[in-house]
Amino acid sequence: MNIKVTQLPKSEVELNIVVDVQEFESYHDRGFKRVQEVVEVDGFRKGNAPEDVIVKKYGDMIILEEMANLALRDAYVKAIDEHKLSPITEPKVTITKLAKGNPLEMTITVALMPEVKLPAYKTIAKDAVKDDEKIEVTDKDIEEVIDELRKGRAMQHAHEHEEHDHSDPNHTHDVKPEEYPALDDAFAQSFGDGFKTVDDLKSKVSENLKLEKEQKAREKRRTAIMEKLIEETKVELPEALVEGELNNMLAQMRADITRFGGTWEEYLTHTKKTEDDIKADWRKDAEKRAISQLVLHKIAEAEKLQATDEEIEVELVRLLAQVQDADENRAKAYLYQALTNEKVLKFLEESK
Repeated sequence: MNIKVTQLPKSEVELNIVVDVQEFESYHDRGFKRVQEVVEVDGFRKGNAPEDVIVKKYGDMIILEEMANLALRDAYVKAIDEHKLSPITEPKVTITKLAKGNPLEMTITVALMPEVKLPAYKTIAKDAVKDDEKIEVTDKDIEEVIDELRKGRAMQHAHEHEEHDHSDPNHTHDVKPEEYPALDDAFAQSFGDGFKTVDDLKSKVSENLKLEKEQKAREKRRTAIMEKLIEETKVELPEALVEGELNNMLAQMRADITRFGGTWEEYLTHTKKTEDDIKADWRKDAEKRAISQLVLHKIAEAEKLQATDEEIEVELVRLLAQVQDADENRAKAYLYQALTNEKVLKFLEESK
């Protein structure tokens, strides 16, 4: 078996494979057996028809094609092994020569995991995150939330009152600040057992606001780090990775539109765009997403960061409870990726 590897642009390779006559012939018995098990020949039970009868009815090519499939699988595995290739897509196969008593010749094209040249990611992460951002919750912040809660209560009462009066259901009573309930301990207690006084309510609101602000600051920090890393990483992106991201983005968009009661066709008509137009608009974003996945994967490898089986199990229980009929293996693969990415992002944020 002769395998020639040619590097193509965008991290793809072409494998030219020649299987000589003798080796190709060695696949004959297995190839014939497979054909024999599936073809129907009058007068014979499935799996029992002799070769000459099958060839007479279906021709030589049916067995040759099955032999080629078997040879192809072996050749592909051998090529991957010998040349240490790491494919990320299904191979595209073209059989260029297939005839009885001849060598088998074929061409396989496949996209590989691209080589990623990482920049000095710890330094970039440190420089991208400025520690001058103090997270504070002011009295004004707390007051605004408490006012929202009081307004919500007032509207609830007004609504109940209207229902009771059987007045016009289409008329929504707009409440004025003077109609808000008084800010006293009784108001605080109406939010549950955890609140005895107004101070209890204020401290809970303050705690929630702090968490919210920290979350926003974390997202901002992570976005800043990833933007810089994407900008400075050198990589030749395979088309397949960009396509994959575009298809994920489209699937997400479709799901969102359906969830809100629309259809994808209506959306396309409304925006006067085709699916290809949308893909073209999103291409830059898809490239960024693909690079960021590669960068996270590469850093996880370099820093030996990965989600443990225990961590995946904990999240799996939660995920399967939320998503009915989820495929467990796909869910595990998704969680492994998500939890490992989270570890890398945390590591980058804390780079000193």
